[in-house]
Amino acid sequence: MIFTFLFNGVKVIKNEGFHFGNILALGFGIALFIYLTFWPIQEDLTNQTLLNSFYYFVSILVGYFLITLNLYTVTSLLNVWHLYKPKVDYLIVLGAGLNGDKVTPLLAARIDKAISLYRKNPNLRLIMTGGQGSDELVAEGVAMAQYAIEQGVPEASIIIEDKPINTEENVEFSINLMDTMDAKFTIVSNSYHVYRALIIAKEQGYKCSGYGAKTKFYFSINAFIREFIGYLYLKRKIYLIFLGVITFLFLILNLLPTLLGYYVEYFVS
Repeated sequence: MIFTFLFNGVKVIKNEGFHFGNILALGFGIALFIYLTFWPIQEDLTNQTLLNSFYYFVSILVGYFLITLNLYTVTSLLNVWHLYKPKVDYLIVLGAGLNGDKVTPLLAARIDKAISLYRKNPNLRLIMTGGQGSDELVAEGVAMAQYAIEQGVPEASIIIEDKPINTEENVEFSINLMDTMDAKFTIVSNSYHVYRALIIAKEQGYKCSGYGAKTKFYFSINAFIREFIGYLYLKRKIYLIFLGVITFLFLILNLLPTLLGYYVEYFVS
């Protein structure tokens, strides 16, 4: 598993460029390697109670983080796996970066997924949602619509939403363009992004399903870690409270007896 993170981390940097968003898989692989290889040695090198207690505390936090990551992974997979096809009126296709005025392969995969769903039910309306970045010649929604038309989708079946700057606005602004507020819809994005988009929609009060487009494996791992970090930030209050409880219990059960022992040793005896 560590090799997978390291290999794909190097590959995504090589293919996509070096910046913070592209070093997550590599950084996670290095951190996991250090923890599993060198961190256990720390326990053997010291007999100091405080350092050993800190070692176990870090181990608990790492274990908690990995369990949360595994649960997030399983839930993400379940949310793009459909036992039956939900009946919907609209497909909200989430935008991504453009190459000038053209969709990138990553964004094209999202649109292609939506088109495949549309062709099974031509009564659907496709909402292409995405604003215009500083380095983009047109709004993402406009470029997405043009790509879909070139693939044979009738212009009458496409609604362009070109104002949002994030996923929250993608969902909110798209819903405002629907004929009725109780219209049924599904969200189409890349597989690694669907779950967080569904959480955002749910927090806005909407119940919907999601479909994920396939993405190159080397890119998916790094992007998935980025989405997981976004999920932790989205749910930060819950996790900060839980971490606070863990820290409090650790201090009570481990450090307090140790400090009391030092107090007795130096001030009482």
